[in-house]
Amino acid sequence: MSGTVYLVGAGPGDRGLMSAKGLKLLREADVVLYDRLVNPLLLEDTKRSAELQYVGKLPDRHVLRQEVIHDELVRHAVQGKKVVRLKGGDPSVFGRVGEEASFLEEYGVAYEIIPGITAGIAAPAYAGVPVTHRMLGTSFAVATGHSQGPNGLKLDWQALAHIDTVAFYMGVKNLPTIAENLIKHGRSKSEPVLLIQWGATNKQRTLRAELGTIASKATEAGFTNPAITLVGQVALLYKGKSWFEKRPLFGRSPIVLNDEHSNSLINALQEDGAEPFLYPRFVNEETEVPEINLLEVDEFAFYESADVDVFFRWLQKKTVDIRNIKAALCAKTKSAENALRKRGIRSNEKALTGLRIWLGPEGKPMELDYQFVPTRILKRKQSSEVVFDRVKEEESITEMILPTAEAVAFLVEASQKDKRLKQLPVLCLDEEAFSLAKSLGYDTRMAKDVFEDRLGIWMKDWLNRWVETSECNFVRGTWQPN
Repeated sequence: MSGTVYLVGAGPGDRGLMSAKGLKLLREADVVLYDRLVNPLLLEDTKRSAELQYVGKLPDRHVLRQEVIHDELVRHAVQGKKVVRLKGGDPSVFGRVGEEASFLEEYGVAYEIIPGITAGIAAPAYAGVPVTHRMLGTSFAVATGHSQGPNGLKLDWQALAHIDTVAFYMGVKNLPTIAENLIKHGRSKSEPVLLIQWGATNKQRTLRAELGTIASKATEAGFTNPAITLVGQVALLYKGKSWFEKRPLFGRSPIVLNDEHSNSLINALQEDGAEPFLYPRFVNEETEVPEINLLEVDEFAFYESADVDVFFRWLQKKTVDIRNIKAALCAKTKSAENALRKRGIRSNEKALTGLRIWLGPEGKPMELDYQFVPTRILKRKQSSEVVFDRVKEEESITEMILPTAEAVAFLVEASQKDKRLKQLPVLCLDEEAFSLAKSLGYDTRMAKDVFEDRLGIWMKDWLNRWVETSECNFVRGTWQPN
């Protein structure tokens, strides 16, 4: 049975702008073909088994030609798969959805088009400017600013010159042509113009000028595509930094190295305007209780608090009373130690030999004479790699955040995958992590000591608030259980 292709608009930049229907389909998809302007964090919502295929286009480089993308959509669909073709903005606005839909129809493949918020409306809104206004603009049009052929832009300039507000997509290179033709057909040289680069993203930049000067000023300011050029009196409503750009951490896109504290940090960063990437992202796969007598085990080692929960679920399944367990219960992290203490159990650190069960991701014992039974494996989710796709395409990562020394291995792994990451500053919450990362040659700073940087100041404040409400204290730069 043939599958279905969903041509889905992801909206521009801010991943919160994607529709509920689009997000539901993304989570259910077997295959996702995604474009360059799709926020890569959306891909973290895909199921672990989903095949993710990057088909982005740069002006001078196409990963896959459009004809090949057509073939890929059909190939996956005829195998009975649910396919999402994920596009930035709205797929029907300069998204070539018409070509893809026609191709799918030709081959009898079922499809749906799921609209998205288009950049011509969202980018001005995120700059604080509506595209229509009762007093300044009651008509609105969109037009391509990107010429496809050798003869330049082929537009009805006469018609566009008489519309109150016009949004040109991807028109930075052709700004001289756009301005010249609009002026030639009746618009004033002094007409206000708003140029918005990377609208609704953490890299948003905005420039206001007049129609007669916008091209030269854009060149002076170094503006490039992707960008929206908004021509019309509504541009007068631009007042400088917008509500979006005024958020405390606007412009910051850190990689947060994964450890037991990362989720609360990620959530707080997002709330205050940063766009953090968690690396690596894990999915838990819990195995069944091993086919051994739990009363004969000499040591249970716990990597994190969730592993303690796994252990007690085992006891329930086997109807084993914890008081009959003679094994040493050993916490390898502070969160695991906290979880044991909540149950009235003290971590036992004494060295043992014999049968050892490790609950956690590392998967190997330190002592060779141990018999070893791994019981839970944390598998890496495929979409963790989108962090590096984004770095390679846009170089938008601003720093790395290292919560504890336990995450240093991920710091090294990430910088080995892309050497440029080694040059970024590393903000540490933990003195042990600071010392270890510094010894490895990283540009390392303690977050609590960084006073000249917005993110450093924010992290110090967050750290103080977090430890007051958490199950850990931060004593002399080290996490300690309460």
